[in-house]
Amino acid sequence: MSNFFTDITEEDKRTNVLSTISSPVWSGGTATLTAFYTSSVQSGSSGDYYLDVYDKAASDTTRAVQFAVAYGHIEGSGSLSTSDGNNPSKAIYRQFRNICIKNASSETRFNFNANGDGTTYEAKDVFVINVNRARYREKIDPGNWELHLSGSGYSTLKLIDDSGATSDSSVKASQRVFNVISGSIDGGQVSTYATAIADSEGGSGSLGYFFPELGVIVLNAEAISGSYVGGTGGITLTRSSGTDDYTNWELVDSITFGSKFQARREEQIKSSHYFCRVKSDQYNYSQNPTYYTGSNAELKNSTFVQDPKSYITTVGLYNNKNELLAVAKLSQPLLKSKDREAVIKVRLDF
Repeated sequence: MSNFFTDITEEDKRTNVLSTISSPVWSGGTATLTAFYTSSVQSGSSGDYYLDVYDKAASDTTRAVQFAVAYGHIEGSGSLSTSDGNNPSKAIYRQFRNICIKNASSETRFNFNANGDGTTYEAKDVFVINVNRARYREKIDPGNWELHLSGSGYSTLKLIDDSGATSDSSVKASQRVFNVISGSIDGGQVSTYATAIADSEGGSGSLGYFFPELGVIVLNAEAISGSYVGGTGGITLTRSSGTDDYTNWELVDSITFGSKFQARREEQIKSSHYFCRVKSDQYNYSQNPTYYTGSNAELKNSTFVQDPKSYITTVGLYNNKNELLAVAKLSQPLLKSKDREAVIKVRLDF
């Protein structure tokens, strides 16, 4: 080769270039889960608080946790009493209240405003869907998730968020919250809020909230139960005092009957772009042994004596000590001769 190394000047570099990418959330690059599995060996201590949901059956060694389902009640109803009074459902409610509500010290309950008219509904109980951190990475992509809830003999309730109706979702990006509404990704939203549901505990409320940066969907337990999603496999709220009602399973069964949880994640990546310039008199020969013949290493193709040609297949990036740091492969070999120059753009993502 006429040049073994070519320096990349500062003018040929672009570093710390930010770009946003969207990709499927679930394991194996799957965009939609249609089957859901739990673990029969999940410990009793954690099972009282939450249930892990897998993408494959227990017999498949490649299965992984996709999300967890939890039930929380402000007073601990629906779960066993403990010596210190911190029933599992009470601990769940307060944990996610502290995580999701900005003013948790003053706002002691999730407030699901009914019909968007400012009506206050401080819910006593919630369901929480917490997507596994390794699945959503930076955030769940707003407007790109859809969850179906159903029960035997009941129509399917399709849930999405209302980010498409928000004028500026980038404001306070680390604190973003959207309403959970009835609708589908393809069909758009059916309503911004749930119809006010008569609540046995004296209120009404919307369907829930979605926190993209937390990977959390908080559902108003009262609003999605009963006439919305009931029947076998649907959602029934018992709220016994000091008794484990296995309420977590109510939502798991409803998700299983619904047979669809579609979601994508969104993350920002930093890239560095290197423009590798190959001039006409550079890299027109090859060191590949097949390029030469005989004990004197003569060019196998005699026409290459006056008009040498080669094919570029790989670009290596080296530091000042000639140590190889990165290798880039071209999608197809690039013909190089004295009549051809090239600029090869190499992008490193990290």
